[in-house]
Amino acid sequence: MAKTPVARGDARGAPGAEAGAKPPAALVLLCCLGAFMAFLDSTIVNVAFPNIAETFDDSDLPTLSWVLNGYNVVIAALLLPAGRAADRLGCRRSFAGGLVLFTLASAVCGAANSAELLIGARVVQAVGAAILIPTSLALLMPMFPMARRLVAITLWSAAAALAAGIGPGLGGILAEHWTWRAVFLVNIPIGVLALWASRRLTEQRDRSGPTPDILGVVLLAASLGLIALGLVKGPDWEWESARTLGALAAGALLLVAVALRSARHPAPVIELDLLRSRNALGGNLGSMLFSVTFFAVILNNILFLTTYWHWSLITAGLATTPPPLATAVVARPAARLAEKFGDLPVVVAGCLIYIGGTLLLFWGGGKDPDFVRHWLPGAAVMGTGAGLVWPVLGGVALAGVEPARLATASAANSAFRQLGAVLGTALAVSIVTSSAGDPLGGARNTWWLSISFAASVAVLAALTIRRTEASAAP
Repeated sequence: MAKTPVARGDARGAPGAEAGAKPPAALVLLCCLGAFMAFLDSTIVNVAFPNIAETFDDSDLPTLSWVLNGYNVVIAALLLPAGRAADRLGCRRSFAGGLVLFTLASAVCGAANSAELLIGARVVQAVGAAILIPTSLALLMPMFPMARRLVAITLWSAAAALAAGIGPGLGGILAEHWTWRAVFLVNIPIGVLALWASRRLTEQRDRSGPTPDILGVVLLAASLGLIALGLVKGPDWEWESARTLGALAAGALLLVAVALRSARHPAPVIELDLLRSRNALGGNLGSMLFSVTFFAVILNNILFLTTYWHWSLITAGLATTPPPLATAVVARPAARLAEKFGDLPVVVAGCLIYIGGTLLLFWGGGKDPDFVRHWLPGAAVMGTGAGLVWPVLGGVALAGVEPARLATASAANSAFRQLGAVLGTALAVSIVTSSAGDPLGGARNTWWLSISFAASVAVLAALTIRRTEASAAP
């Protein structure tokens, strides 16, 4: 992740860097828009997934799942190296390059005439997103004086949460009234406008930084890809087959190799030193585990609502909007609660509330389709629980990190979330595939998976998190 150029940025007169100065609202909005675009495409495509499957019906569900997981794998592998490369090449220049890649790849996705081309274009789109995420934050933070840098992180994170919140509803509207291709084409005017506005950003550069670990990036992407492959193809290949076990074992071995390499490399793909404190370990691993349940449920709920309750895409998209929106609304109060009562009680309470909401969905899912009585209560409670967990875990992961490394630490936390997104999506696809012909059974199995991972987050928090001074929860 691009490190925050504190003294360097201030010395060059980064907008709003002086104490008491107010950063230009247009530039703040532009940087937040970079995060918004990248995270919007992590949820907006889920709603269009059933229509994509209908268009490319010659491809099976596990293969098409790479439209979702290819995006998550590449972002997880490239987040930190992309930030470091931006430090050397220049954050503004890299931000513009990320916008170009993301926008052009979105156009190709919208015009794709085969599943293979769509998956390939999604991978390129993810490269652009992996550049946008760290550079947008690194460009935003120097606009704020040192004492208000965490305000920048809060604004940036709110934009990401808002993107995740409106993604399902917007995706449903676009796919239902136009086509699933509109889910990608909507990025084009936004990307062009952002690219034009990026000329006003102040360049941030540090050519003295170490060269990113390119081999580590390749190994991490291969590791995640093999693990996801084993999970999504397990039902077809059979779990005890040599192909399934081989893919999972090879992915695990490569992940160990990445960890060993990261311990020695000056610019590692995984910042292991950010995991040395118990709080950082709990915050980052907890974010990863909670991301597994969150992303598994997002995909599972879309498939359940469209296949079992037979709702339209727009209705299903709007029905899956309450959880992420509730998460965004609850995030700031959660930070205040953590400051008052401590991080651990809020995380544990959030996990329990999330489990309660999942149980409500489990109960309501087997009843007649009814948004108000059988869906909204569980969805809203789940979102409230997630809103208590996400920001506090993020704050725990960043607690005690020096200002010059806040962007790097934030990127590492985002990378762990993306790792969880890869696993969650793969597990959801595996469960749905195994339950072919029984959508209610598949949905309930995924909800049980969600409950188990949420419970594991509570246990991990109890074992690792210690009270910190005024948690800086983004």
